[in-house]
Amino acid sequence: MNYSLLKQLIDLTEAYEQSGGNGKGDIKDFVRWLREGESPETVRTTDHYSDDHVPGLISKLLVYMHRYAKLYFKRALESRPIQSMDEFGYMVSLLQYGPMNKTALIQQNIQEKPTGMEIINRLVKLGFIEETPDPGDKRSKLIQVSGAGQQMMGALFGDMDKISRLILGDLLPREQYRLLEMLERLHCFHKPIFQDDLQTLDDLLDKKSP
Repeated sequence: MNYSLLKQLIDLTEAYEQSGGNGKGDIKDFVRWLREGESPETVRTTDHYSDDHVPGLISKLLVYMHRYAKLYFKRALESRPIQSMDEFGYMVSLLQYGPMNKTALIQQNIQEKPTGMEIINRLVKLGFIEETPDPGDKRSKLIQVSGAGQQMMGALFGDMDKISRLILGDLLPREQYRLLEMLERLHCFHKPIFQDDLQTLDDLLDKKSP
C-alpha cells in the first residue's frame, strides 16, 4: 500500500496546527485553510516592506533562485558531457515534444537565436542530437535526440530529480502548487512578449496597466 498521500496529510495537519489552527478537530476550518492558504491572521507579515520596494525585491530573489539552481546543476553535471542546465533543457524539450526545427526549439527554451544556435551546434557535435529531413518540407530539417543522447539523459534524470526537490526547499505540497500557479501565470504573460519584437519598457508597462 502506498502511504505517500497519508504522509502528506499528516504534514499538512501539523502545518495547520502550527499556523494557528483551532486545534479542535474542525474539519471545515482545516479544508478552508487548505483552499485559502494561510489566513490573514497567520500569514508571515511583510509590513516592513513598502509597496515601492516589493517588485524590486521579488525580481532580486528570482535572480538569486536562478543562481542557486545554476550552482546545483553545475555540481550535478561535473564529469558529465553536457555542461549547463540550458543544454539539459534543450534535450528535455526534444524528448518531451519530439522532433522540431531549430527555431522552434530555441523559442521553446526562451532564448535568443545566437545563444540557442551555439547550444544546438554543441549538442550536435557531441552526438546527442541529430538532424533529419522534415517530411513536411524537403527544404528544411528537423532535429531530434539521438540514441546516444537518450542514453546520456537516462543517466542524468536521477540527479535532476534530486535538484528539483532541493530547489523547492522546505515548501509544503500546497505551497508548491501555489508557487506553480503563480509562475505559470507569469510565464503566460511574458512568453508573447518574448516571441514578438520587443518594445520599449514603457510601452510594455502601459499594456500591463489596467
